Amino acid sequence: MRKKRIGVLGCAHILDRALFTPLKSLEHLGVYAIASRTKPKAESYADKHGIPHAFGSYEELLACEEIDFVYIALSNELHTEWAIRALQAGKPVLVEKPICLNTEELRLLMDAQAASGLPVLEGLMVQHHPWQSEIKRMVGGNAYGRLLQVRSQISVPFQDPERQNYRSFPERGGGAFYDFGCYWLQFLQAVLGLEPSGCDAESDFAGPGGCDWTFRAALEYADGVRAELVASFELPGISRHTLELERAVVTVDNFFRASMGTYRMTIRVQDKQSGAVEKLACEPQNYFVNQLAFFSDVLDGTKDNVPIAQSYERMAMHERLLALARAKRPGYPLALGQQPT
Repeated sequence: MRKKRIGVLGCAHILDRALFTPLKSLEHLGVYAIASRTKPKAESYADKHGIPHAFGSYEELLACEEIDFVYIALSNELHTEWAIRALQAGKPVLVEKPICLNTEELRLLMDAQAASGLPVLEGLMVQHHPWQSEIKRMVGGNAYGRLLQVRSQISVPFQDPERQNYRSFPERGGGAFYDFGCYWLQFLQAVLGLEPSGCDAESDFAGPGGCDWTFRAALEYADGVRAELVASFELPGISRHTLELERAVVTVDNFFRASMGTYRMTIRVQDKQSGAVEKLACEPQNYFVNQLAFFSDVLDGTKDNVPIAQSYERMAMHERLLALARAKRPGYPLALGQQPT
């Protein structure tokens, strides 16, 4: 099998975890070229990671005929433009989340994808791990009775004291909800769908430039299920989903762990009546290895891609919640039950 050659747009820090390290486990994939706006930066990355080619512009990389697909690791506000340009250059695209900043951008990308017929995948790496399908099985099969509530917290203390990266700039998709809300919405989409009867959100938008440094959101479904999120750059580091069912409390704790390396993910099930705890462990896996392997299979035609319409559904809900939060004064109480607008 010929090794698929990846062209990388951008020299982001996440590439070590999301691409270079995972590729050590995937012999059929390799980085062929990397591009930056300055050639010295691209050459530095290429030298460090043994990449054969470095380009001083994104256009040069897209013109390279040897590249099989493009990995976009640019700042959020650049995702749409360069995903579209990659498709127009005949290249399939794996783009870091969020795929776009709003539904208007995403419609343009969807039009370009439809015109090209080429695969586009949003890099939400958690969706390629079996713990999600196991949770969906538990809920859909009423394994522990009816689902009552879902509580999620995703918080990572902000690590850039100078606040120079995109997370500090609202116009570049900054803030905690842009960074973490997509993981919550993808999880709910997989388990419950994204058609709530009511929704609300709040933030004091007290981060730099008016970014949301802590964001609270909630969805309420017609069957009474309530789903809540706390996303934060201020609170202690937590990535946890807790599902309360009639007979058990199911927890997926530290669900970002498998993005840091090859680790075992565990689902904790506590019986409400007896208090007994059962732990369901998956084999050690790496989210990014799974994601790259999945996209390679999509290109080979052996797996169906995740429909880009799912990204659109998440972005539409993201926009709705962000608009609700921005329409409020700081500290306004969270009131569920209103109809989504």
